[in-house]
Amino acid sequence: MKKTVSYILLMLGAVAFFACNDGIDYQKMRDDELALLDDYMAIAHPGAEPTASGLYYFNEPGTGEGDTIKAGDQVQLFYATWSLVDGPDSVLVDETNGYLDGHRYEPYQVTVGAGGSIQGLEEALTYMQPGTRSSLVINSELAYGQSGSGYAIGAFQTVLMEVEIYKVIPFEVPTDEE
Repeated sequence: MKKTVSYILLMLGAVAFFACNDGIDYQKMRDDELALLDDYMAIAHPGAEPTASGLYYFNEPGTGEGDTIKAGDQVQLFYATWSLVDGPDSVLVDETNGYLDGHRYEPYQVTVGAGGSIQGLEEALTYMQPGTRSSLVINSELAYGQSGSGYAIGAFQTVLMEVEIYKVIPFEVPTDEE
């Protein structure tokens, strides 16, 4: 009887494993992304070093003044996003979410550290001040990961962003006024 139960449990486990295995080699996809990212960085930004998390950011000289943005601050920004798909020739994902060719849309608002945006963007904001313009290279672990964005950015795709900080509303700790 024990052998039969063990055999049935083993078979059920195998069926569950193969049912969950969708045949996609996620590790290969991630490895391919990292190889593409390395090639891109060697061409576009040779010698650049990422932050500890793997984010690359390039703040334009002379932009930004004031205090560095910190967790809890509300940041309004303009941005344009690309997905690194075919090497250095990136694909524009959605030009209506930011700024291109001098056309301004409504600014996107992020509360830094609240998790309302991709992790790489929130980290990059902490290296900026009001008025900063920056180029970001955000690997999939800091962007949309294995699932992609759901519409334009696929699984394990590096995101390229151009960001301009429009306004910062500093976080203020409430005080007890009695």
